[in-house]
Amino acid sequence: MTYTISAANLSHLSPLQVHELYKLRVDVFVHEQQCPYAEIDDTDARDSTVHILAIDDETQQLAGTARVFPSTLDGEEVAQFGRFALDKQARGTGLGKQVMEAALQYAAVAMSGQPVYLEAQAPLVDYYGAYGFKVCGALFDDEGIPHQPMILRRES
Repeated sequence: MTYTISAANLSHLSPLQVHELYKLRVDVFVHEQQCPYAEIDDTDARDSTVHILAIDDETQQLAGTARVFPSTLDGEEVAQFGRFALDKQARGTGLGKQVMEAALQYAAVAMSGQPVYLEAQAPLVDYYGAYGFKVCGALFDDEGIPHQPMILRRES
């Protein structure tokens, strides 16, 4: 499988692309993970939020996504990474690495190399650790799923 990776603000997506984005996230976060919460939030629509989109070249369907947006952590400006989701069929294909690398590249270039902050689901701490993320806070519960704050600080 091959994928085309792009980055766009919500306002630059077509209505169908927005639908596919939200559908994938609801499928993963609400249905698979059984977290009945409002998946759509105002952060999605901010001009400063960028959605990483991975389109399957064969089917032209959205296969993966993540979002990056400016935030603050203890008064420090950071690029916050989240809503990282892959379609079931795309898992194990290397797409996760492509989406992650695209998000980190976007943060490095567009957000002036600010530290990247995320709230990892506890079972994925080692996954993010492989990219250089370090634990930066106490484990907390979010909708019944343990999450671990993590940060990636780049070398100057």
